[in-house]
Amino acid sequence: MYLFKKVILLTILFLTFFSCSLNYGTEQNPESSVPEFTFSQVAFIRYEDNKMSMDLTAEKLEQYKNDGSSFAKNAYFKTYDKDGILDTDGFCGLLSVNSKNEIYSLFDGISIKIYSQELSITADSLRFNAKTEQLTSGIDQTVTISKKDTSVSGTGFSASGVSRQYSFSNKIEGTVIEKDRENVENEEEEKDEYH
Repeated sequence: MYLFKKVILLTILFLTFFSCSLNYGTEQNPESSVPEFTFSQVAFIRYEDNKMSMDLTAEKLEQYKNDGSSFAKNAYFKTYDKDGILDTDGFCGLLSVNSKNEIYSLFDGISIKIYSQELSITADSLRFNAKTEQLTSGIDQTVTISKKDTSVSGTGFSASGVSRQYSFSNKIEGTVIEKDRENVENEEEEKDEYH
């Protein structure tokens, strides 16, 4: 009987000691999952040096206090160069902004036009790091780039805002339309006649 009591006491002590959680500091804060602000039919304009640098409209915008994140539903956005001239406009179904880390994630029906480069981008998922000026997609996400008469689609997309170069890490496909010289000359003559 003494041995039985000793085994039960050791078992209880063992279970009590080893079943306690050692992670006391990670209790979930219920406030972190609730937005600090929620806006509907929002229009946000940012100015730098007294010139508009960004314009964002969205169906809904939620802003969270703890991690500096914001989420926008059906977001239309425009960016302007230092002279106030429209440089980029686009749309995405969901925009996630981490302002502390300057990470912008775009999802769902993304369409972007970059006027200074005569470039269009369509995708379902993109991530932009403003600190490094890198735009990337998921490894298996298809991105289509169109410029003038060239269109290229592929996966594993990455682009550098610094070098203005882009690449695909996986198989790509595309279309290049070449006009013969005679058609180009005829088009130029027609433009001259009407202007």
